[in-house]
Amino acid sequence: MNYDLNNMTPLDLEKFINFLQTLLGDALENKNTISKVVKQETENMECPNCHWDDCIIKSGFTKNKVQRYLCKKCNKKFISTTNTLCYRTKLTFGDWQLFFECMADCLSIRKTAAKMHKNKNTVFAMRQKVLQALSIFRSNVKLSGEIQADEFSIPINFKGMKQSNMPRHSKKRKSASKKVNHKVCVLGAIDETDNQYLEIVGNGEITSKKIEESLGPKIKEGTTLITDCRSAYESFAKEHNLKLEQIKSTTYKNENGYTLSEINGLHSNFFGFISKFKGVSTKHLQGYIDWFVYKKYIDYTVEIINHPREILYYAIKQKSNITIKNIYNATFPFDVDKAYADYH
Repeated sequence: MNYDLNNMTPLDLEKFINFLQTLLGDALENKNTISKVVKQETENMECPNCHWDDCIIKSGFTKNKVQRYLCKKCNKKFISTTNTLCYRTKLTFGDWQLFFECMADCLSIRKTAAKMHKNKNTVFAMRQKVLQALSIFRSNVKLSGEIQADEFSIPINFKGMKQSNMPRHSKKRKSASKKVNHKVCVLGAIDETDNQYLEIVGNGEITSKKIEESLGPKIKEGTTLITDCRSAYESFAKEHNLKLEQIKSTTYKNENGYTLSEINGLHSNFFGFISKFKGVSTKHLQGYIDWFVYKKYIDYTVEIINHPREILYYAIKQKSNITIKNIYNATFPFDVDKAYADYH
């Protein structure tokens, strides 16, 4: 076949395209493809045991012809996917590609499993691994300039928990408790350059301690913090030498023209996002929050057609040592027995 593309006839081009499609199909199903992609996307190959990167040599191949490496410092062997979400998985690169297409469309686990022709438990495990990888994005967020901050509450969800293990009696749908201690407190912030941050800070009312533990490492001194009139924000702003602008609950803006429209819009968008999944266990809620924030980020920076590829290549190179045991033994982000102490 003539490979001079400029001089190819339509028939030659058709044959060449078919040839490339065959190669692509083989690559998507090859078990070695994932390790090659992770290796290519990783800036510095480092030992997952001692984290050194200047004493690594090649050390043969696995039975699936995946390149194995040896750390000369700690004498441990590993492959490029060790401690990533693709480690010790039988899924092909094509499977992961289809999975991330479903994530980009915000499909439920059951719909994703049906589209992939996989067991829903497999898809559930895949999703939890990806959500842990996306938590890295939250840990790297920094806020500066004018920062709007506010919290919202969402009922504690025991989805998937056995009735015998629940700290309260089962309830009918749409009968969630109105007691504030029975709700998850999520703190959100957004700065003037659209850096966004959402994190579960416990249950019940917002406090200066909760704000400090969550936003404290994210905000530089001297910035402007725009909040409602809760005293917890006043204490936090004073502690960090922040200029504080507060908006009364009965007004849209304060006397200096500051509003909470951006953070309120972020909260509203989150409720629209989470409603697509018909209930998310509080055990896994932070993962879905991280997914929402990362999705908002790529909405601003990446064309929608490239969203599946963007999230795939970001997630597969993040260090993630979560196991199936970790996933099914996940704990709540706060003491739910203490939250429901009034039930006993």
